[in-house]
Amino acid sequence: MKASTLLNVLDLQDNQNNIWLFTPSMWRILFPLESNNSLKISLQRHVKTGLLKKVKKGLYANERARCCPPYDKLNALVPYLKPGEINYISQESQLSDLGVISQIPLTYLSLMTTGNSQTFETCYGTVQFTCTKRDLGVIFDNTSYSDFNQLLVANEYLALRDLRRSGRNWGLVLEQRGKDREQAI
Repeated sequence: MKASTLLNVLDLQDNQNNIWLFTPSMWRILFPLESNNSLKISLQRHVKTGLLKKVKKGLYANERARCCPPYDKLNALVPYLKPGEINYISQESQLSDLGVISQIPLTYLSLMTTGNSQTFETCYGTVQFTCTKRDLGVIFDNTSYSDFNQLLVANEYLALRDLRRSGRNWGLVLEQRGKDREQAI
């Protein structure tokens, strides 16, 4: 595919569909006449020239798109990394946002998922999913939708419980809030 053809398609997807991230299946739909090998070579070439950014294997970003979030692209990746699963921001990421722990993970996002545990290293940072077997009712009762993050986020109680159940560093919470917090969870 030529650069001009790619730019036209990217602009159309940005303007009409608010799409800035592209998966392999999306490329197949957008360029049905390209062979798999030709498509792969074209994508590599356009990454080298800077028209596309490779986020991780199989996921590409059009960073010049108007719909591309200017900050915090990690949150925008979540639906592409774990589609079809219930995912919510929890553990260190949410506790940091709530001020429970003082460390601010700028290029790290911790989430709970109803799918398998998995960590993704991307060009924007690390996204870590930890499997939860919690009942969906408990999840929905203790999360809310964040317009800022455009994801579900855990309340403090659930984020602390998730941190403890996952065997994560509890010392960060103890330093910040004291031993009384530990006994409440």
